[in-house]
Amino acid sequence: MKKIIASLFLLMLSWTAQAESVRTPGVWGFAVGSTQGTYFRAILEQANLDQKKYQFVFEHKPGAGGSIATRSVLENKGPVILAHTAAFYVRPYLYSDTGYNFDQFRPILVMGSAPAVLTTRGKTLDQLLKQPRIILGTAGAGSSTHLMAEVFKSYIKGPEVTMVHFKDTNEAYLNVMGGHVDANFEFLGDAIARATPEITFAGMTGTVSVNNIPLLLNRGMPDMAQVNNIFAIYVPANMSPETYTELRAILLKAEKSSKVQELYVKDFTYRDPKHLQTQYLQSWYQDNITRFKRLTVNIQLQ
Repeated sequence: MKKIIASLFLLMLSWTAQAESVRTPGVWGFAVGSTQGTYFRAILEQANLDQKKYQFVFEHKPGAGGSIATRSVLENKGPVILAHTAAFYVRPYLYSDTGYNFDQFRPILVMGSAPAVLTTRGKTLDQLLKQPRIILGTAGAGSSTHLMAEVFKSYIKGPEVTMVHFKDTNEAYLNVMGGHVDANFEFLGDAIARATPEITFAGMTGTVSVNNIPLLLNRGMPDMAQVNNIFAIYVPANMSPETYTELRAILLKAEKSSKVQELYVKDFTYRDPKHLQTQYLQSWYQDNITRFKRLTVNIQLQ
C-alpha cells in the first residue's frame, strides 16, 4: 500500500511539473521530413529531456518561403522560437508583403550552414549549358533554393532560363527525376540520401567539394560560393534578456546530444566555432542581412 501511495505521489508531482511548464512553440515553416526540420525537432526533444521549466512543442507552419511561420512567431504572446533557413533573409528583399522585418528578431542559436547541389537527370553542367532552354525548379519563390537558382541564372549567357516554383525541395527534385524540369538545387545531405542512378550532381555551392562534386565556384561563378543554406534559431527581439539567456543555454546544451550532432554531420553542416559565443551572434546576423541584400539586388521575379 505504501508503495502504491508513493507511486501516486510521484505521478502527481510529475503532472504538477508538466502543468507548470511554460509552453514554448518551436516553429518550422518547411518540409517536416527534411534533414533540417529533423534536427530542429531533435533539439526540441532533447531540450525537453534536459529541463522541465519550458515545454518545447514543434509547430509546423509551411508556406510563403517560411513567411507564414515567421509571422506566426510575432503573433505569439509567450516565449517562442523560430527555426529558419536562408529564406529568412531572402524573402524580405524580394517581396514587400512578408509581414516581418529584421529588427523584429534576434538570433539565439546558429545551427550552421550547408551546401546545396545542382541535380539533373543524367546531364553534366556542360551538357546543361548547351541547351537552348533550361528549366530550373525551386523550393518556392523567395526560398533559399530560389536565390541559388537566380544567382546561377545570372552567370548563364546563352540558354533561356525559366524558373518553376514548387512547394518544397522534394517536389522540385521529383520533377527533375520525372523529366519535367531540367535541374534544381537540393541540399546536399538530402540529395545524397535520395540519390538514384538517373540523377547527376552537376555542381555544388560553397568552397569545399564533397564526394568529388565539382564546385560551381570553379566554373566562373564566384557568388555560388556565398549561397550555402543557413540554419539558425531566432526569437522575437522584444524577448526579455532573462528569458533569452535561459533559452539560449537550454538550446546550446540540447544540440550537444549525439543524435543532433549526427544529423549535423549527415547534412554536411559547418559552423564557425566563434558563433557558439553570444557576443558574435549580432555581427553574424548583420553580416547575413548585408550579404543577402547584395545577392538579391539584381533579381527580377518571374
